[in-house]
Amino acid sequence: MIFIYWTRIQTSGKIYVKDTNCANCMKIQQGMNGMKDVGGIPIVLSRGTPYEIGYNHGKSHPDKVRKSFEHNLVSCLKSGYVSKEEVYRIAGGYIKNVEAYNKDYIEEVQGIADGAGLKLEDIMVLNSRTELQKLGCNRKNRSGKLISLHPDFEPEACTSIAVTGERTVDGATYVGQNWDNYPWSEECLIYHIIEQKNGKPSIAYCGEAGIICRSGMNSAGLGDGVNTLTTNAPVNFEGVPLQFLLRGVLDSDNLGAAIDAINDGKNGAVNNIMIAQRDNEAADVEMDSDCCGILYPTDSILTHANHYVSIGHPRYPYLDKGKGNSFVRHNRSDKLLRMIEGKISIDDIKRVFSDHGNSPQCICRHADKLKPEDEQLETVFSFVCNLTTLEMHFAPKRPCEGFLTIRPFDLLKDN
Repeated sequence: MIFIYWTRIQTSGKIYVKDTNCANCMKIQQGMNGMKDVGGIPIVLSRGTPYEIGYNHGKSHPDKVRKSFEHNLVSCLKSGYVSKEEVYRIAGGYIKNVEAYNKDYIEEVQGIADGAGLKLEDIMVLNSRTELQKLGCNRKNRSGKLISLHPDFEPEACTSIAVTGERTVDGATYVGQNWDNYPWSEECLIYHIIEQKNGKPSIAYCGEAGIICRSGMNSAGLGDGVNTLTTNAPVNFEGVPLQFLLRGVLDSDNLGAAIDAINDGKNGAVNNIMIAQRDNEAADVEMDSDCCGILYPTDSILTHANHYVSIGHPRYPYLDKGKGNSFVRHNRSDKLLRMIEGKISIDDIKRVFSDHGNSPQCICRHADKLKPEDEQLETVFSFVCNLTTLEMHFAPKRPCEGFLTIRPFDLLKDN
């Protein structure tokens, strides 16, 4: 297996990325409105008030925002057993919950909508998609029992890893994940770097255009990864959708505040967020229907996939619906890391994220061509953050195809 590594170099005020295994350089093009392109994914630089950040986000790639909204709306309708009218009603109902959680987030979402030429309710549907896709759990069969998710909904996606400094080659803490989704999501991606005027840290993440946040890292040296969980527990209509909780995490200065940001939000649906910070601390928060279970590293290593690991979760009478490939990915990533003699490097984690054991439902996931096209999950991108140097090692496609290295917050200084 060949790994391609890029390194960042500074030349005459321009930012370049160089492939150290070949003579060619890939220039991150200086564009209008502070945008650059990296690995085929446009970088969007946004700064200012929450509304200004949102407006720049939406205005920069309105076509991607619209595609992201349209694809996710179809997914919600298919997976949640709901009508379009019900999708909008439920997503609209989350507005008051998010306003109570942090009113800045609704201002930013309004900015995204205005910038992209859509309605606030459209962007709320997009940012509530995790909860809407799980609405099947709120349906009862003829016996009055809650049913599980739509059989076509394949929630087994994403593998997260954190290693704290006691076990790393440079004493830094690393965190990252493989983000698995449907192939259509590739055309919706942006790499968003945010500089906030409200005293919160700067943020860098990759995700679908129109999403207020996904996993990534902030300038305070805190990073996270996210994994969907699946139970037959109903969606909490009084909670806060996952995308806003992820923003709450990356708006935090330290691990304790990040955990509080999750607990304060009252989970909209069951999910998992792994969090690490630069001073050698990490924790994994498994969100149940109305509470959380916390996992800590064992011998400085923490891994997670798409099933519950903490004792007592999910709480009775609900059942963990995680599938077999999740157990394999979780245990295999943990085993591969623990088999490493001596200290663990960023390159070691890249190799784990590139692993093809248990193919095609492996850590580095490739689309299963035996399935219908709209059911073919694959690893869309991967990243590993060094929370001391604030470098993100980023694979714009499957990790086995290579990573590049970027210092996202340097881009804010240069523009």
